[in-house]
Amino acid sequence: QKQKGFTLVELLVVISIMVVLATIAAINYSQVFKNGRDAKRQSDLKFIQSALEQYFADQKYYPAQIIPGAAISFGNKIYLTKTPNDPTANPDYKYVASPEGCSNTSCTSYCLYAKTEGNPLPSDANCTPSSPYNYGITRP
Repeated sequence: QKQKGFTLVELLVVISIMVVLATIAAINYSQVFKNGRDAKRQSDLKFIQSALEQYFADQKYYPAQIIPGAAISFGNKIYLTKTPNDPTANPDYKYVASPEGCSNTSCTSYCLYAKTEGNPLPSDANCTPSSPYNYGITRP
């Protein structure tokens, strides 16, 4: 009499195929999250850039420093209520005013830096990021 069911070899083959497919799905899933965080980083830097340009339009100079998580303001005017933080905060965004060592009334340019996780993004020509950062933008 013939018994119904699967052999051990058939079960092992099916389980092996399922493990391979699950591994591929997990890798792609991870990449989607990295790309999402990188898109947020780009958006955050553009948001900060917009506030800095408004600041410059009013004051005719850029701030000497900005603090992640703090406001960008001058007097009673608030340009950005809270600067965004990096989604992983490892490391947080970096702001560098120039020329180097400028004071609050003599900063004529800046660079904003972020560390991306996915494929490297093209940085602006005048903002060359240094380790650990790999993406930089400056005034438009």
